Amino acid sequence: MFTQTTHMLPLYLRAVCANPAAFARWLRGLHRIRLSCCALALLLLSVLSPVAQAVGDPNQGPGGPILVVTSSTSGTPNFGKYYAEILRTEGFNAFAVADISAVTPAVLAAYDVVLLAKMPLAAAQVTLLSNWVTAGGNLIAMAPDSQLSSLLGITAASGTLSNAYLAIDTGSSPGNGLVNLTMQFHGAANLHSVTGAQALATLYSAAGTATSNPAVTLNLAGSGKAAAFAYDLATSIVYTRQGNPAWAAQERDSFAPTRSNDKFFGNATGDVQPDWIDLSKVAIPQADEQQRLLANLILHMNVSKQPLPRFWYFPNGKKAVVIMSGDDHGNGGTAARFEQFKTASPAGCSVANWECVRGTSYMYTSTPISNVQAAQYQAEGFEVGLHVNTSCANFDAASLGSFYALQVPEWQAKYSSVLPPSTQRHHCVVWSDWTSAAEVQFNNGMRLDTTYYFWPPSWVGNVPGLFTGSAMPMRFARLDGSLIDVFQAATQMTDESGQTYVGIEGYYGAYTVNAHTDLAASPESDAVVAAALARGVPVVSARQMLSWLDARNASSFGAFSWNGSALGFVLTRDNAATGLQAMLPTQWGSKVLTGISRAGTPITHTVSTIKGVAYAFFSAEGGIYAAAYGVDTTAPLLSVTSPGQ
Repeated sequence: MFTQTTHMLPLYLRAVCANPAAFARWLRGLHRIRLSCCALALLLLSVLSPVAQAVGDPNQGPGGPILVVTSSTSGTPNFGKYYAEILRTEGFNAFAVADISAVTPAVLAAYDVVLLAKMPLAAAQVTLLSNWVTAGGNLIAMAPDSQLSSLLGITAASGTLSNAYLAIDTGSSPGNGLVNLTMQFHGAANLHSVTGAQALATLYSAAGTATSNPAVTLNLAGSGKAAAFAYDLATSIVYTRQGNPAWAAQERDSFAPTRSNDKFFGNATGDVQPDWIDLSKVAIPQADEQQRLLANLILHMNVSKQPLPRFWYFPNGKKAVVIMSGDDHGNGGTAARFEQFKTASPAGCSVANWECVRGTSYMYTSTPISNVQAAQYQAEGFEVGLHVNTSCANFDAASLGSFYALQVPEWQAKYSSVLPPSTQRHHCVVWSDWTSAAEVQFNNGMRLDTTYYFWPPSWVGNVPGLFTGSAMPMRFARLDGSLIDVFQAATQMTDESGQTYVGIEGYYGAYTVNAHTDLAASPESDAVVAAALARGVPVVSARQMLSWLDARNASSFGAFSWNGSALGFVLTRDNAATGLQAMLPTQWGSKVLTGISRAGTPITHTVSTIKGVAYAFFSAEGGIYAAAYGVDTTAPLLSVTSPGQ
């Protein structure tokens, strides 16, 4: 017997229509892994699923063995759809999103794992989910309805705990390799006691004060498993990344105008509160580590089903990347800085493979660099973009829109041979409310923002870190929970925050620098480039990062089959995803990965331990794959082991 995920990728079906020969080879591959005629019929018919992907919609996924269940009636804010962004960031590009109203037993039967967003449930929905789990499904419930307590192996206690801390049990399988320090969460956590479940993480009322209540639990239920986060992970990640929504439009640090850091600054005159980010924890990517716990938990729970492939964060297996940027306020240091980057680049380097030192300069239109120069630098892989100026004044959506309406055409008229601006940092890093800026940027074709800024020096205190709790570019979320197709790549390192740049922790991530390009010389830029080159860390422009994110997100896995020892799947790679790597767990239950083939030809892989899980990394070329799990008789052709940071 084997399990079969029946949701087919619409993107892959289009590719099949364009290449019938590939489809024929795929059918032959399915025959080799003994896919039944019935399962094949279900696979082909699954394109009719009610949760098929809306192409280009960031609130939806491509389809696959993971289902995110949301609710359109569960109240505001409701960040259930943000789980799509979390899964994409963690490389699980094989999921769909459906409203609870569309979920039926037939829909659930097609999935291995369900992420249930925070929502109240009707009794019939509790029964539906419980029956599915006890029959073998894997449920992860966020801030779950108390009616699920028995299924989850917990008992509700009175009260909640808000904006506090948690600690992961790093001795557990899902927690192995993750940070062993307490971390913040935001929003409210329900208090429970464990009656049958295993506690994977514990709530803390303060950084050093544990409670008796679990933060994350896992329970065996019939033939399936049921896990619970006591808090809503998506809400916590959005609030950690974007700040306190109650402070969204407040001037709190007494340095006008209102900036992103005001949403994190506690010591406001007349309203003294704790900082939204505990600066003693700022070196930890708290949001990233918690969503990596979710990633580990998905794999751990699905061990009775099929192995799940993932995409790696960055090209060519790189564990970190620097997004180099600078602001040029008409002073003209851009050209000389770019020339320095060219000189620092390795001989014969490839821009497409992120081997060359490249960067972005956000410029006033008055910057003394010509259209011809700008076009040449763009052709060499640099980014020249507009530095929108609000005169350092606060804005609303209408007033900011008027600034863009005036400045974008002026900039494009001068730089007519250059691509329209696609990324942005506002002058004076003005960010006057929750997401008006991101919405205006999207309306002007700009889809990555670096305006979130770790500043001022008196608050930063010369401590390097991640004031948004994240080093991963991810989309902004509105307060109603919907996604804006603009990535937040917070500027965590600046040349005006009094920081020591390089820490020792080495967490995975993309680290954005602002080394102003007003002048040719920049000690901060020189130091970052030298440190990055010494460590093999790419230095890229914001546009390069945006292009990568789009290409990685447009790539996906689908057409899964599993017979207990052979995993078949189709990998669809976007043409622009240069250096894309995929990952498969090297161990699945009692079996080990013995080989991977594409279109019937064995391929090489390397092995790396990521957050406590050993993965086989391989080049993610488009095609039909088979991965064999069994008795370990041969070692990988290449083997590399890295620490779990």
